[in-house]
Amino acid sequence: MEDYKVTLDGPAPWGFRLQGGKDFNMPLSISRLTPAGKAEVAGVSVGDWLLQIDGDNTSTMTHIEAQNKIRACSNKLSLVLSRQNRTITAVPEKDTTDFPAPPPGPAGPAVRPPWTTDPTFAERYAPDKTTTVLTKHSQPATLTPAQNRSSIMQAAQPASTGDKTPLCSQCNKVIRGRYLLALGRYYHPEEFTCSQCRKVLEEGGFFEEKGSIFCPRCYDVRFAPSCGKCNKKITGEIMHALKMTWHVHCFTCAFCKTPIRNHAFYMEEGQPYCEKDYEKMFGTKCRGCDFKIDAGDRFLEALGYSWHDSCFVCAICQVNLEGKTFYSKKDKPLCKTHAFSNV
Repeated sequence: MEDYKVTLDGPAPWGFRLQGGKDFNMPLSISRLTPAGKAEVAGVSVGDWLLQIDGDNTSTMTHIEAQNKIRACSNKLSLVLSRQNRTITAVPEKDTTDFPAPPPGPAGPAVRPPWTTDPTFAERYAPDKTTTVLTKHSQPATLTPAQNRSSIMQAAQPASTGDKTPLCSQCNKVIRGRYLLALGRYYHPEEFTCSQCRKVLEEGGFFEEKGSIFCPRCYDVRFAPSCGKCNKKITGEIMHALKMTWHVHCFTCAFCKTPIRNHAFYMEEGQPYCEKDYEKMFGTKCRGCDFKIDAGDRFLEALGYSWHDSCFVCAICQVNLEGKTFYSKKDKPLCKTHAFSNV
């Protein structure tokens, strides 16, 4: 572990957000940093443990006590933090939902939760985010055994004539001359046909579904999924989102019209938006900490602004004002005791 000290010049915002505390049975640590904010410029990193705030040890502080202590520092904020030495080791690629165990350290809790070791955890698991899954629906002439499809594109094979005289599986007559071998059975070439359009399938491949044989075109018309927007059959890439299937070019951001593909997106009034445009058009920041109010966060509206419930405090004594009578001066909330104080 490497302890270090930083001093941030006021006023707030300081450019970081905390997590943990005695009430969470976890050490206080940095959960987010504002890009180019005061904390990031000073060298603070996500996941670093917060040991002291203005000289006071944080080991006995609850989350709200630490927040209030930081808010009380209006002109200068001195912090002592601890950074765990990180060793990067090449490992075989794993599913992205698996989190690597944090490297061992000589001090601190035996297990650190994923949101302290993975800076992208909060973003990837925000409650209002939905990720899309991109899969392939086989083009007619493509063999796709990796997909869990009940039928696979196949081709009838011309068979060489041996001593055995084959019987046609369709007409049950002896085959004199050329014949095809498909699905372990023999056919006259002209009798191996699509069960839907009756097209001869001697060339071009076929699909077998529940004992019936289909040409690629009829198979797609009958079994390919439909697009949730244009309602046409999807014979190329399939987008899975909102419990429906879509053409990639049909599932786009409502504002910039860019295909969302396998990126995260937000829904607003029934329309999908890419992350960038959603933040630009609908994103709301907390007046107190200047961080975004995520879906699932408790917040309130006051003084014409939005606040996290834990950030709406008296500007002087830091007492929480949620659900209480408050006063304001220069757009800052004040408790009854400090209603006439200078801010």
